[in-house]
Amino acid sequence: MKKTAIAAILAAMTPMAAQADLLFTVGAKASIWNAEPTGQLDKGVSVEEDGLNLDSENGQQLAVYFEHPLPFIPNIRLKQTNLDISGDGNINVNFLDQNFNEKAKSTLDLSHKDLTLVWGLPLPLPFIDINFGLTARQFDGTAEVRGQQTGVRKGVDLDFVMPLLYGEVQIGTPFGIYGHADVNYIGYGDNKLQDMSAGIGYDLPIPIVDLGLEAGYRSIKLETDEDLADIDTDVEIKGAYFGANFSVGF
Repeated sequence: MKKTAIAAILAAMTPMAAQADLLFTVGAKASIWNAEPTGQLDKGVSVEEDGLNLDSENGQQLAVYFEHPLPFIPNIRLKQTNLDISGDGNINVNFLDQNFNEKAKSTLDLSHKDLTLVWGLPLPLPFIDINFGLTARQFDGTAEVRGQQTGVRKGVDLDFVMPLLYGEVQIGTPFGIYGHADVNYIGYGDNKLQDMSAGIGYDLPIPIVDLGLEAGYRSIKLETDEDLADIDTDVEIKGAYFGANFSVGF
């Protein structure tokens, strides 16, 4: 958020600066996400009950981004979310056409990578940013059940791409405190993804660079059919995250 304030000062001093921020910005964010699953897999198998007993896990989120003042050319954001959730229990279900009636270990890996192209609305307000864009999300995970007595394993790769619409609002203050909210969304046929997060942070009073701490909440609602992901899913992953961010403008 320091870059926004600095850009506002430059805008007051330089007529050309009124057209756009005069700063190129490179930054990174890292956080731990305590993600808890609910919902069902493969035509009604509960991820919380039915013996799957998938429990909350600490996933990792890492993002890097590049912002520039060039009109019409999007800013670029890359994000990696590692989200591997597991559980074990006594199950008596049919999962992917395999009957299980034993103690089993279950895994749901919804790790994914995002490439987001972002454009900003040219608002004449120094502490409010509204952005929109497009995201390509590559899932690279699995859904699996493995019987511990028989050793029978049944699973499917969750390896597919979803295009998403992106929107974001950022609000800063002169005191280093800021808030933001963003959403990725797509819905077509029996497939739907809604990824929402909101957080509040504080930029430490360090000159030149932005170094801050942030806490927030993220929720992913995912529905897929067998045509997209080789398995029916209707799950929600949600929970609080805590992390830090760093950026520098030049």
